[in-house]
Amino acid sequence: MSAKLFAIGAYLVGLAGAGIFFTYVVATGIGVWPRDPAAESNSAYISNGVLIAVFALQHSGMQRRPFWRLPDHLERVAYVGASGIAAGMMTLLWRPIPGELVWDGPPWIVAGSLLAALGIAWCARFDHASFFGLRPAWTGYVAQREPLIVTGPYRYVRHPLMLGLLIAIWAQPKMPPELLMMNLGITAYVVLGIQLEERDLARDFGAEYEKYRSAVPALIPWKWW
Repeated sequence: MSAKLFAIGAYLVGLAGAGIFFTYVVATGIGVWPRDPAAESNSAYISNGVLIAVFALQHSGMQRRPFWRLPDHLERVAYVGASGIAAGMMTLLWRPIPGELVWDGPPWIVAGSLLAALGIAWCARFDHASFFGLRPAWTGYVAQREPLIVTGPYRYVRHPLMLGLLIAIWAQPKMPPELLMMNLGITAYVVLGIQLEERDLARDFGAEYEKYRSAVPALIPWKWW
């Protein structure tokens, strides 16, 4: 029972952290997130840089198995909870940066961000319980290797969740300097994270993944099959 309660709590924390992050991005992008101009400071470059580094290290570092000291069946859901904490902490501690808006476009641009968020939710429905670590935490059973998913959105890009994330953060009507810095940091993390993930997938699936990688692009769906 304690493992199940831990799993539920970590799952909810993960969703909450993602929700806080996305709310900040969209609310800042449409200009309604509370922003105190008096708090603008060049020192925010340093503090924000530390926050994005912690976020990236948590997301990539905790996916490597030597990090863990938990039972195998709790590893994934613990990662989800820790990711929620990292995302929420980064968002709530993010500081404004001096400077003018990088761009100021029409409000309808945010529709692209909202559609991308819906796309992320749709992609995450593929084996949702395993992806977020609920099934192994609930059953105590950890599959030696999850099957390689090549159906649905994975027919068109290898990383549909990352594509959705990039669209969600960049499709904003207004782009103040601090949101630009956050988006650049997240984008850099995505590029690096994809390289690390694909290295692991190539190790786990071998020729099966190499064939898939040669047929399907990473992020831009320029091939159709």
